[in-house]
Amino acid sequence: MGQNAIRIFLLLILIMGGSSAFSSEEVRVLSSEAQATSNLGGGQAARSDFDFGPIKVWLRDDGRWAIEGDVMHRSGFCATYQLGVQFGTGSPGCANVKWLADPIYVTKRLQCNGAGAFHSGGSYSFAVKSRFNEINCAQRAIKCNGKCN
Repeated sequence: MGQNAIRIFLLLILIMGGSSAFSSEEVRVLSSEAQATSNLGGGQAARSDFDFGPIKVWLRDDGRWAIEGDVMHRSGFCATYQLGVQFGTGSPGCANVKWLADPIYVTKRLQCNGAGAFHSGGSYSFAVKSRFNEINCAQRAIKCNGKCN
């Protein structure tokens, strides 16, 4: 009975220690400058676009915004990914940015076995609407929980 108890104890330690090796939280961020894509007249930009390669973000002067694109998962295990964005003002190249708020995550998907997935979502922000003409930077954020890349 003593050896069985030791085996069970060692097995529990192995399981608990192993589970922490397979679960973690990681956040990857990337900033981009705005590009005005259309005008309402009078020089006021109606929409700004932000390009993050496979992920695109647009922001309208009414406070609505959207983010969409492919999120890659390179691990053979599973992880849950969330895609979000935050807006702010900064110098050219999005240096020294003052963010209006923390990232807002609008998607959540489980991805396994090295598979990418298309994420798409959006929201509304009064802070973004009221400061639309000042916003020149966005930062996309990918949050991963589980066995990430």
